[in-house]
Amino acid sequence: MEYLNHKITEAVCAFRFDPVQNNWDVTGIAEYYNEIKDSGFQKKQEIKPVQLSFQVKADEPPLSQNAEIKEGDLKMVFRNDDESFAILLGSNYLSFHTINHYPGWQTFNEKLINPYIEKYFKLGYGKGLLNAQMIYINNFDIENEKKLSNYLSFVPETELFGEGDEISHLFQSGYDISPNKRLQLKTIFNVFGPDKQKKVTLECNCIAKNDVNLDIDWSELALDAHDGAKNAFIKIATDEFKNEIK
Repeated sequence: MEYLNHKITEAVCAFRFDPVQNNWDVTGIAEYYNEIKDSGFQKKQEIKPVQLSFQVKADEPPLSQNAEIKEGDLKMVFRNDDESFAILLGSNYLSFHTINHYPGWQTFNEKLINPYIEKYFKLGYGKGLLNAQMIYINNFDIENEKKLSNYLSFVPETELFGEGDEISHLFQSGYDISPNKRLQLKTIFNVFGPDKQKKVTLECNCIAKNDVNLDIDWSELALDAHDGAKNAFIKIATDEFKNEIK
């Protein structure tokens, strides 16, 4: 994804660790905050997922069925002053985010991932790395006279179906890539308003699992996930698209 004019809305590098090997509790959030706050990550936001489940009984009307509400694990988002970087911390989970810019993998790794994952390890967490994940979320507009197939190689030409205009597209697929990667691609395309603005969201998501060799270092696994997501974009982007963003 090292294209100079590539409009990446968000890039995410995430790590998951074995809960059996880590004595995690919510005090880890305060400990980590104390490690990073003097480096500019003083803005914080609590996230507490809620799961709603219903017990369906055949002999009772829907309104009398009992609903059970369960709170998920607490997570915390830390942001730097200009909110260009963010860190999400949860139970045996740590992810790094660039928001509305992407400085390239080397800078992303050197300025954010590497120094702040080391602070996590310093606290005694991060044992038993399970996987590393890289997500690239791209949002871009298409000129009115152009089609989605000008940008993505797997999209059919509008002319195949007769004269007219494309109005929407939704695509999601997953692939297991030997020996240890799982790749997911997601594309959403819609046309909005009287001006027929064409907007696209493209997500390239790759998880590199540590089940082939449990001794794989975090940096190697993260690079493997990055390369998988980047390669997916290169393969599905047309030459016309790549020439626009180079």
